[in-house]
Parts: sequence; C-alpha cells; structure tokens
Amino acid sequence: MTKALCLLCAGALALTAAGCSKSGASSSAASSEAVSVYGSASDYDYQNFAYSDGLDENGYWSGIKALDYVTLPEDYAAIPLKKADIEPTEEDIQSQIDSVLSQNTTTRQVTDRAAADGDTVNIDYAGTVDGVAFTGGTYSGYSLTLGSGSFIDGFEDQIVGHKPGETFDVNVTFPDGYSDSTDADGNAVVLSNKKAVFSVTLNYISEEILPELTDAWVEEHFGTSDDVHTVEGLRAEFRQMLYQNNLNTAVMDYLLANSTFKDELPKEITDYQVNQCLNYYYTMANHYGYDLDSFLQTAAGYDSADALLENMSDSITQYAREALLYQAVAEAMDIAPTQEQIDTYSSYTETYGANYCTMVALMDAVSDALTTGAQVA
Repeated sequence: MTKALCLLCAGALALTAAGCSKSGASSSAASSEAVSVYGSASDYDYQNFAYSDGLDENGYWSGIKALDYVTLPEDYAAIPLKKADIEPTEEDIQSQIDSVLSQNTTTRQVTDRAAADGDTVNIDYAGTVDGVAFTGGTYSGYSLTLGSGSFIDGFEDQIVGHKPGETFDVNVTFPDGYSDSTDADGNAVVLSNKKAVFSVTLNYISEEILPELTDAWVEEHFGTSDDVHTVEGLRAEFRQMLYQNNLNTAVMDYLLANSTFKDELPKEITDYQVNQCLNYYYTMANHYGYDLDSFLQTAAGYDSADALLENMSDSITQYAREALLYQAVAEAMDIAPTQEQIDTYSSYTETYGANYCTMVALMDAVSDALTTGAQVA
C-alpha cells in the first residue's frame, strides 16, 4: 500500500540455518525488565487482530472525534514550507536510479577463481561435533556472503581462498551459550563451547551483473508500464516522485510539530497499534514454528514480547498521534476519499478489510488536500 498509517514494527525477518548461524547464541539486545506504558503483551488479544478492527465504513476510528484530542495549527490548510527542504538532490535521484538497476541485476556462476572476502558463494556443508551429526548442521545449496558475519566466527574466513569444486574441512568452536541440538535419534547434542568440523563443498561463486543504464533499457522496463522511454525521462519521473514524497513528509512533520495533543490518547487507537505490532511478530513466529517469546529472542534480540512492547512505546504513541492527525484534518476540512481513491485499494480488501482500505484512501485524500494547499517558497 502506498501509505502505512499503522505501526510497522520491523522489516522482513529471516532465520539463517541453525547449524552455524550466530542466532543460536542465547544473547539478547533488549531486556524485559522495563515495563511499557502500554502494559504487558498478555493484556492484548493480538492473536486475533484484524486490520479493520475499530474502523467504520468511512475510514474513521469508530466513535472517536479526532478534534476532541488534537488541536491543529491555524495554518494547517496552508502550511508554509521551504522549497529547498523539499527539492530532491541529484544524489537522491541517482540513488533511486542505482536502486532500480540493483533490483534488475542478473547473476552468473563463477567457477574459475578462488573465493575472496565479500564474494557470495554457494556451498553444501555437513557439520559434526565429536563425530556426531546434529540437526541443523547440514545444508545443500546455501548462499553465503563471505565477511557478512552470518555464521559463527571463523567459518567464513576458512572458505576464502578455495575454488569451486573443492571439498574441505572448516574447523570452528561454537560460542558459549549456543543452543543445544539433537542427533538423528533425538538425543541432545551440546553445542555450547564445542569444537565442530564442517565438511564444506564450494559449488560456485555468484557474481552480480549490473545492467547498463541506456535509453533502450529504460524503454524495455518502463516504456509500457510507466510511459517513460529515455534515461532523462526516468530521471524526471524520479525527481517528481521524490519531490512529492518529500512534500508529503514535510507536511506531516509540520503538523506533528505544531499540533497540540491531549496527554491521554484514545485507548482504542493505541491498543490498535499495540495489537498490530504484536500480531506481526506472532504471525512470523507461527510461520517458523516458534512461540512469540522464543521467536523474538532468536530473530529480533528481545527477551520477550514485553521487552519488544517497551522498546516500541514511543513509536506506538507517535503513530497514534499520526492516526488522529489524518482524521482531524478530514473532520476539519470535511474530506472524504473519492471512489477512485477507494478503488485503488480494492485488491487488498480481502486481506485488510474494506474499512481499513477506506482509511488508507482517506489518508490519500487528506495528503492531497494538504499538499495542494501547502505554501512552498
């Protein structure tokens, strides 16, 4: 969706292979000792969260008048902004170009040289401790970037210098506190502080090939979908996109800084943000076969869901205020989304519900009104 009112707690999380990733170590970046101003995760029914909860058919928070909780600045309909703060730089535009090219890279398999630090290699590995194979210690076709620190200390270094087709031993020691594993019969295999031997086969080195930015390449990738046919046309498209994004951000930043909020925000809105945050991780945990706390410890560096909630408290408050601001402006200016704006999100209604999609369309309508009225000089 083009706008995300609700709290996005984290980017996509991925669990690396258990046999030799660092994630098995029982360390944690956030302590659960502190208590969130929003209480404990056990206070919330996040398992049953739905995106349209608490929203009416107009995309408003049900039963809540936002203007009862927020006082908008007098100039909210004609926000003063400096053009220099909104105009994208050439560096910004080039960054977008580089990102698009990167997304369209191709790869080739290199087999005629030794692996070097920074290379992405494809490997098979089979690990043993005291001669015993353990669960998670064997994998075929794993893609590993050497020097990334993804695997336990010393593993990646010992691949450097080997050529594709070679099979060799990698000798490492699991760190203190690393989680136990099991053997083929289900017996416990202690890994903490244990020396391990991994038989590694280097299959190939992956090299990325960045496409050359030419008019022909732009025509192929953007000519039909975006009616952009030249390199200069693509730069102009990105310039306009970045300008609009910067303008949207500047408008909301101004409103957040110059509006006055009641100390106690509507519980329905803060609860919504908490439930969405916890549900995001709960869904990920279920996907990987974890309970919530175990997943947070393994993949996100938190002792528990309560520790996550404490760490996210300020963001929850900020997003609740942002939610109020959009609706407050809609109330003050009598804004409703057009059918066209609502239809933009029709393909998402099955996943998010019609009321949530209408709310996002309402945000679009509010943003359009505010950016149109902004005084940029």
